[in-house]
Amino acid sequence: MTEKPSLLRHLTVLRDEAEKQPVPSRKFFAIGNPSHIEGYGETLPLLSWVDESLSRFVISNAPSTSWGRVSPPPFVYSLPNIAVKPKDGIFLVTGPGEDRSEPHPSGEGELKIIFLNRAEPLWPHGLHNVYLYRLEGMQTKKIAGTPLR
Repeated sequence: MTEKPSLLRHLTVLRDEAEKQPVPSRKFFAIGNPSHIEGYGETLPLLSWVDESLSRFVISNAPSTSWGRVSPPPFVYSLPNIAVKPKDGIFLVTGPGEDRSEPHPSGEGELKIIFLNRAEPLWPHGLHNVYLYRLEGMQTKKIAGTPLR
């Protein structure tokens, strides 16, 4: 795979920058800058600091306060049920493909490549915020619908 050296280079830069942060200021992931990688398209690198399932996280290109309230609607994506451990590299790829995990060539951690299956980039031109939310819990209850009059 000719794209793998480019992915590893982006992850190495992110890891070098992230490891300079003091441990108390680290959140769930170190978030890198999106870039276009040949063969993948727009790619956002993440470095995991947690031992968790990605399914506990949602990524968006807008704050949650705008979800369902603005037009055009923001992109909100719940990440797949893939386990991550500290120092795993995660690449969110906007293009089409099947999610996969590969061992990191250094032997430390794994590379998780998650395809968002989108045609257009999420963070085009200029500065943007990436919103990564951890889902803390859920509550459901089966209810009867109200009759229509």
